[in-house]
Amino acid sequence: MSYKSQSITVNDLISHVGDHYLPAIQREFVWSSLKTENLFDSMLRGYPIGTMLLWDVQIPAIHEFPFYELIRNFDIRKSHNIKANLNARSNCLGILDGQQRITSLYIGLCGSYIEKEPRLWVTNPNAYPEKKLYMNLLHSPKPDDESSSPFQIKFLTKERSKNSEQSYWFLLSDILKYKTRNELRDFRRTTIHKDNEIFENSLDALWTAIHESQHVHYFLEPSQDLERVLKIFHRLNTGATPLEHSDLLLSLATATWKQHDAREQIYHLVDDLNHHCGTAFYFSKNFVLKTLLVCSDKDVRFRAENVGKKMQLEDIWERVQKSLTITVKLLAQFGINFQTLTAPNAAVCIAYYIFKRNLEETYLTDKRADDDREQIRVWLLKSQLARLFSGQTDRILTIIRNAIKSTLEKGILDFPATQIEQALQVARPFSFTEEYIQSLVFNTRYGSPDTFAILGLLFPYLKFTQQQYSIDHLHPQAQCDDRATMEHLGMKKDEIDFIVQNKNGLANLQLLPASINSSKNKSPLEEWLKPDEHETAEIKAIYRSWCLIPDTDLSIVNFRDFYQRRNTKIIEALKAKLGYTPTASVPAETDLDLESQDEDDLVTNSEITLQQTRQ
Repeated sequence: MSYKSQSITVNDLISHVGDHYLPAIQREFVWSSLKTENLFDSMLRGYPIGTMLLWDVQIPAIHEFPFYELIRNFDIRKSHNIKANLNARSNCLGILDGQQRITSLYIGLCGSYIEKEPRLWVTNPNAYPEKKLYMNLLHSPKPDDESSSPFQIKFLTKERSKNSEQSYWFLLSDILKYKTRNELRDFRRTTIHKDNEIFENSLDALWTAIHESQHVHYFLEPSQDLERVLKIFHRLNTGATPLEHSDLLLSLATATWKQHDAREQIYHLVDDLNHHCGTAFYFSKNFVLKTLLVCSDKDVRFRAENVGKKMQLEDIWERVQKSLTITVKLLAQFGINFQTLTAPNAAVCIAYYIFKRNLEETYLTDKRADDDREQIRVWLLKSQLARLFSGQTDRILTIIRNAIKSTLEKGILDFPATQIEQALQVARPFSFTEEYIQSLVFNTRYGSPDTFAILGLLFPYLKFTQQQYSIDHLHPQAQCDDRATMEHLGMKKDEIDFIVQNKNGLANLQLLPASINSSKNKSPLEEWLKPDEHETAEIKAIYRSWCLIPDTDLSIVNFRDFYQRRNTKIIEALKAKLGYTPTASVPAETDLDLESQDEDDLVTNSEITLQQTRQ
């Protein structure tokens, strides 16, 4: 069949936006505030904004397939669409292509946008202000700046939208009130800028873009055949760069699952994993979907054919859901959070182990499983330091899955860390050369992603299930920054500079229970390690041994010697803990039928970084 393009104004679209809904196969709104601002700028300049595809949904399809409402007030912290109740409707328009643009128009003209302010902690009450879209009607670009837009459109808080001699911030939603040019003229005459040509031209350009120009072009798909609609959606989005393979996988799961709403179930689980498992994480749907594929014991890649009925993903969903919840709670027990989990794919492997053993939440506290949990913790930290998932992720996941599965099938129920390392010789050996270990120690500093993993491996006394731990400076930061006192002690400039430059180095860090860290506070190291009424000299000596504190003068004057000696002790301890290899191992050949490049390496550090900026 052939499609006929239709065109309407933005005002027409907004007037009937209540008829537009998102089929469950659509992903969520992901456009930044800047992209929304640029969309309005393009319309004001008269640029095309693309053609959309709408689905003319009728009975019975409207009642057989789940739909979601458009987002009007966007909040980065809770960006899920609300499921629509269409029981009373006989028809609607489903958005197959163009939902980012339509939602942006809706937010800009009728709603608001909340995102995190830069350089503010998430706990700051001012970190997430509500903003609405404004246009500066007095904006005039510099004559010699060809790249500058003739229009200035920005999301602003109410406080920042106050007018001045150089700016008149017009709330874009107000343009919908003026249906005719006469009404627009009457408004202009009420302002002090009624004779300002720039003000008049800007206001007229905005009114024309919204009420007169037919910027919204769309095709209408009349078919009620869900299979056809799904194929159209898949074909449209397979070539669209911004849409990830996991988005298509979720869409297909939503369309084929019978007992569960895949979209709602997966997003709800993501929220639970991130906020209700003991500490904060930044997992995404990609993490959940990848775990689901791994647990299927079939192809782990994000491919459309991997979500068909033969995969029976829905049949294992509830067990996978339980396994992931246990896994993330276990990570929290290990002291892991969004900052210290640098390889989420390692958590996928742990979830598979828990899934295959069909473990319950009692595993988290079962004394008989203490050694097993410790085996998992050490393997997790080692895998992160080995950069195990830095490439060919699907291949690595498949190898690890095979090792876990074959070990369990032999009746060995312990976490098979040794078997995994042996299996990985074909692709990614756990190779810790002396050069690599030295590099880890010398380059890891306070705030580095690897700091927790290294300290967590080195300190055997930590009871992560009983309390939280903090990364602490042995020689306190305040003491290391006090140049005046160090000069008074007769220290030379180069020694003071060395202390300032290395105070955050790994050799000056330890893990302490949060309560002890608070009490230690700014105590000098030599004072803090002296016996007192709470801890005897014997206890302090044991602690010094555990923390690899060298037998040397611990005053700030001797910082360089202390630092170098502890560096050496840490390197030697890591060589024993990680499994020192004289030379880097070379991967052996393998006959695994997996491509060398992943279609979607989606559960990586880049995902964490992206979500942290969004949070």
